[in-house]
Amino acid sequence: MAENEPEHAPEMRDAFASALVELGHEYKNLIVLDADLNTSSKTVAFKKAFPDRFIQVGIAEQNLFGIAAGLALSGFIPFPSTFSAFVARRALDQIGISICYPKLDVKIPGSYPGVPTSRAGASHNSIEDLAVMRAMPNMRVADPGDNNDLRAIMRAAVVTPGPVYFRVTRLTLPDIFGADHRFEWGQGVVLRPGRDVTLFGTGMMTSLCLRAADLLAAESIRAEVVHLASIKPIDCDLIVRSVTKTGCAITAENATVIGGFGSAVAQVLGEHCPAPLKSIGVRDRWVNSGGIDELFTHHGMQPEDIAAAARDVIRAKGGG
Repeated sequence: MAENEPEHAPEMRDAFASALVELGHEYKNLIVLDADLNTSSKTVAFKKAFPDRFIQVGIAEQNLFGIAAGLALSGFIPFPSTFSAFVARRALDQIGISICYPKLDVKIPGSYPGVPTSRAGASHNSIEDLAVMRAMPNMRVADPGDNNDLRAIMRAAVVTPGPVYFRVTRLTLPDIFGADHRFEWGQGVVLRPGRDVTLFGTGMMTSLCLRAADLLAAESIRAEVVHLASIKPIDCDLIVRSVTKTGCAITAENATVIGGFGSAVAQVLGEHCPAPLKSIGVRDRWVNSGGIDELFTHHGMQPEDIAAAARDVIRAKGGG
């Protein structure tokens, strides 16, 4: 992890803001709601561009999603914006019953997810949002790997009927995709072919999987790196096809390993292609306050940790 990123590279939340404004010009029924976090989430850019389509709800997240449901019923495409911790914890009943149950056209950006929230502490470090949102019937879930992936996901979300949850990480991520990148629900991407082990990444962890693959390549281990931004629905065919070839796998997510991305991959493999598997992510614990690099090391989520887990599953598939 690099804690100090180049100044010229935009954070993902800045890419989110610019994409939101672009979509606002194209879709006149797109409306943004905010829970007193517009300068942090950067929805302030939409507020400046479209003041008549920006609603400040204040620190009232349950009301935020109730209003969004009403707007969706009135023909709008609402983007209720708040931190992912408040999406997954504070307003879950409203999201479940008022939005997911009737399959309303609400697009939910979860800002500041996972470990990079860093010094905000356990109250703001949302590690359970992928697991919670994945368990919600009718909800689609995505975790972008870079800014172009985020823009593509947002464009897909606007034209996708029903509720969507996607993450907006507070970090500058290296480019994986070009500006012409297109996102499709239930479709993964092989970023680096290999034969010895599959590294399944989602969100920002895909970049770390690529770095882990470089470490393994120095040992003549050819790791296949697969990016799965679409967590629900997930690309079952690609998962099975890759692990059928490599015989073992690693999952890596900027979230808890319980119930989220790794569990989704494990479910696919358990049903269709049993193989040695290890999951990289936050274990069954809270994320305390600290520096980003320090926390990634503490939770065993660095490229070196991914590479070490890959060596373990390679040994396991070979009988030790």
